[in-house]
Amino acid sequence: MQIQKHNATEVMALGKAFAESGMFPDIKSAAQAIVKIQAGAELGIGPFQSMSGIHIISGKPTIGAGVMASMVKASGKYNYKVTEQTEKICSIDFFEGKDMIGTSTFTIDDAKKAGTKNLDKFPRNMLFARAMSNGVKWYTPDVFAGPVYVPEEMDAPITQDVPHEVIVTPSRTTVSDKVFKDALKKVKEGSMLKDGSKSVAAWLVEDVELTESQVAALTQVLNAEAISDDDLQKISNQINPTNNGTN
Repeated sequence: MQIQKHNATEVMALGKAFAESGMFPDIKSAAQAIVKIQAGAELGIGPFQSMSGIHIISGKPTIGAGVMASMVKASGKYNYKVTEQTEKICSIDFFEGKDMIGTSTFTIDDAKKAGTKNLDKFPRNMLFARAMSNGVKWYTPDVFAGPVYVPEEMDAPITQDVPHEVIVTPSRTTVSDKVFKDALKKVKEGSMLKDGSKSVAAWLVEDVELTESQVAALTQVLNAEAISDDDLQKISNQINPTNNGTN
């Protein structure tokens, strides 16, 4: 996946725009947003995904398991398949092309040995995150430009597991390109969800697993001070077809 490079001025402008958007509760200043964007750039992740998927813990960038998994699939070189996922075990097979190159398994016993807390609340999420993170390190290290970790393991030294607090990244939904294009129109209009809980823009940022082209389109709309219907249509036409629904 090709990530557009941004110079210092562009990064500062993006950081300011993201911070002022109010859609990222953990970001209180442009400087914090810039740190996330820069951390993502060094790992090969675009600005928008960096804002929603990267968390800085103890000075190190951590990536939500969902973002990590999507980067593996988007690499064009690697893929993975979850072969078993329960509240006691998660096993993931990793592939290079059609060839399986290894399996990463993380069990509830592994978590207990590490002294992991909150196992009774989100065991499936935690087991998937740890199995995915280990598999990326072992079998697909060149997907990222440096070593990566999920929040669930950041209190642990690189060489071993130790007790740590689980930080769970909620799972995201996917939407078809048709639904996404309709949502873009509502973002332009500043619309809220039907239940009034949040804006459509915030819903896309926080709850939806966006494709690379969807991220690019949404970023253009959010960064534009004003946008015409014709320009919006041009942006929508740039979205690559996906297989997650009826287009």
